[in-house]
Amino acid sequence: MVLTGFTIASLFLTIVFGFQYRMVKQPLGRKMGQALMNIFMGITLILFSINQYLFPDLTTIRIVIASLLLFLGGVNLVMGLKNYRYYKGLVEKK
Repeated sequence: MVLTGFTIASLFLTIVFGFQYRMVKQPLGRKMGQALMNIFMGITLILFSINQYLFPDLTTIRIVIASLLLFLGGVNLVMGLKNYRYYKGLVEKK
């Protein structure tokens, strides 16, 4: 139940930052919004994969899909954090 709530919240934040990213006209602001969207997309994908692993009847296809989601979520999370730190530093210098 808690995992489902976190998954829905992170999916909602992914959508919110996705719209925000597309609305901002400044290039630096767009990059920051895109980084935040990637962070929450990564969290969403990781939570989806954990959810798949917690099902009682694990099949091979379910394990493969959950592993793929875990990998893609990790990449999104790491790259989003890296980009956010980089662009936040540029914003602070301005």
